[in-house]
Amino acid sequence: MPQEIFADGVRSAGDLAGVFEYDGETGYFYLYRTNAVAGAKIADALPVVSGPIDFMADDISIRWDRSEMKIALFINSVMWAAFDCSSGQKLGGNYTTNGKPRIPADFTFVTSSRQ
Repeated sequence: MPQEIFADGVRSAGDLAGVFEYDGETGYFYLYRTNAVAGAKIADALPVVSGPIDFMADDISIRWDRSEMKIALFINSVMWAAFDCSSGQKLGGNYTTNGKPRIPADFTFVTSSRQ
């Protein structure tokens, strides 16, 4: 049976979360509104992977930047997908083994010292 992965990172205000979900076939990174009504919780989504994966749940981390306006999905410590909550921009996705993320070099993401 294919491995399933679920990981999340909730903003300190508790209103938004980044969620990665892999069901054994496809994986998506979601920007999730924790306080929204059912049916309106997913604010945005990025396709991350389709098919078998070469990473485990322990290889996934979801981190907010210092301002808590950007959230990113890291696979093996490499940023593969991100949402900028202030601009509405979504970046990356489409993970491939030995590939390179498609996140522009000018996208700044500074984590706090607690992460």
